[in-house]
Amino acid sequence: MFSDYAQTWLSILQTLHWHAVIPAVVAAVWTFIFLRTIPDLVRTPRLKQVRGTDEERWTAKHDLGKVSVIVAARDEAERIRQTVESLTAQTYPNMEIILVDDRSSDGTGAEIDHQAALAENVVPVHIMELPRGWLGKNHALYVGSRQASGDWLLFADADVYFYPDAIERAMQYVHTHKLQHLTVAPRLIATGYWLRMLTAMYIFNYVLFKRPQSAYRRRARAHAGIGAFNLVARRAYEESGTHQAIALRPDDDLYLGKQIKQHGFRQRFVVAQQCIEIEWYPDLSSMIVGMEKAPLPAFRYSALLLCLSMVLMMALYSVPFVGAVVGPGWYRLLYGYALLLMCILYELHAAFLKLPKHQFLILPVGMLLYSYAFIRSAVLAVRRGGLMWRDTFYTLRELRRGL
Repeated sequence: MFSDYAQTWLSILQTLHWHAVIPAVVAAVWTFIFLRTIPDLVRTPRLKQVRGTDEERWTAKHDLGKVSVIVAARDEAERIRQTVESLTAQTYPNMEIILVDDRSSDGTGAEIDHQAALAENVVPVHIMELPRGWLGKNHALYVGSRQASGDWLLFADADVYFYPDAIERAMQYVHTHKLQHLTVAPRLIATGYWLRMLTAMYIFNYVLFKRPQSAYRRRARAHAGIGAFNLVARRAYEESGTHQAIALRPDDDLYLGKQIKQHGFRQRFVVAQQCIEIEWYPDLSSMIVGMEKAPLPAFRYSALLLCLSMVLMMALYSVPFVGAVVGPGWYRLLYGYALLLMCILYELHAAFLKLPKHQFLILPVGMLLYSYAFIRSAVLAVRRGGLMWRDTFYTLRELRRGL
């Protein structure tokens, strides 16, 4: 019987045109990605749209408890003042701002003390040494959380600008939707064509493969976390293990969201272009260097797995463009169909995050740049035997223990 089945399948394969397999696979993969991404992507809420009546806003200000904003800063003397000034100007009244100086070598510590002298609700914290078994930022955020007295903890970066009602809107949103974790996509300021291209590719792949827009689904594996704005109920933070559970994760923001989701708490990802903004990197070279720490942990510190994944992604992004131009006969239709799905996904993504829509036409070039940054990070990590982050070196052996 087995031989009969084998003969049947062999005869089927012999009748197939082998050059039809590639376009069929590419079209099937993009169909799967499209159907998995689109429903939640088009329904992703915007934080700007949640403002209610004056009565609702009064309730949000007075009934939702205290917010402790925790900012970890290392060598951010030039930018932290703007962040603190935007926080002290918030319309939400019941909040404190905890500024953690993480072993800075510039004037960050002095600037933090200066800001604390100007506002009663600013609490300065200075860390002089890093304990073993911790990444610097994770330790700083954890130390800040121990100083916090709020019912809600907002973990934020030291270079974020908050519009005056950002926290008010966020608290209204978590109250309305009964959430324990809210993370937002800020407006990204990127100057320079290729910096915008790499930024677009990074976020596009994050949306397609990490699917933060689906984090609200209880049964989905998708989760969300963005370092610029992670608003967490204290109970959810404590019960999910705090930053101690991710002490050695360079991708701490994303994994904070993952552990909160795994412990059964409700989370949501929203777009907050008109509430929060950040200049992620000043130029292309800075972003490529900054990405040295990020990619490898997602591949369990396997450089081989990372490189193979980049080759597959390059093929996934490039083959439809090539096949639509030089593909044989009607198979061009399959490549064109895959391109159409890619275009719809990218245009929606670009519209949400205000990115250049025409960059879809050079998507393979953007993917090449993205792959270069990822592969470079893996090569450097293997060559060095570890990762350099915030001027501290961590060996691959100790980072793997953090998994």
